[in-house]
Amino acid sequence: MDVWVHCLECHHYSYFTGHVLHHDLSENNLMFKIGDNDKIKGILNDWDMAAWVNDNDNISLSTAQHCTSTLPFMAMELMVPNLPTHLYRHDLESFFYILVWTALHYDFENKARAPKVHPAVHKWNSSDIQSAHNNKEGLLGHMKANIEAIITQIPSHGKVLIPWIQAIRNLFFRAHAARVQHDLVLDLVLRDGGTPPIWDNKTSGTWITFEKFIGAVGHPI
Repeated sequence: MDVWVHCLECHHYSYFTGHVLHHDLSENNLMFKIGDNDKIKGILNDWDMAAWVNDNDNISLSTAQHCTSTLPFMAMELMVPNLPTHLYRHDLESFFYILVWTALHYDFENKARAPKVHPAVHKWNSSDIQSAHNNKEGLLGHMKANIEAIITQIPSHGKVLIPWIQAIRNLFFRAHAARVQHDLVLDLVLRDGGTPPIWDNKTSGTWITFEKFIGAVGHPI
């Protein structure tokens, strides 16, 4: 659990201090080392597909719309033909998928990994990108039953991650609901010739941020 948080923090500081977005997160990028007093420290690896971010918080044009993410961990919005700009929150979404994937596949106590993709997330790894997109859309934006269907299949060794999975998924659900509400209001306002309401796309209406993620898992910033 600490390794995931350490990598999330590293990703955050790289973006907001070093102006670099990782851009290609996967289960293989989150590593760890054992230091003094057997203390484990998470390491975020594999930055060869990283993108530079300018002072206006915009990604370099040469990489902004390049689809580099590993499919099972790719943000839902990036799984479409006309790619939007790859944002910081898309990497946060990848961190969520990695968390779910870890709960389903890894038994750290016995130092084992499931040899096959778990049926609960097999569509994430499908060559049918539309199927993977629809599955993730249902997980993040639809009813509670979609996340519960995955949670009920998490093995005993992964159940410790369930509270984090539920808390972070709730952020995405609220972001989705806020966007639906925004679009409804926007449509009404435009019909009446009024001023469009503001929507912060970079944070999905302020719901998908590093601070919200850390707060959801109960870690101090």
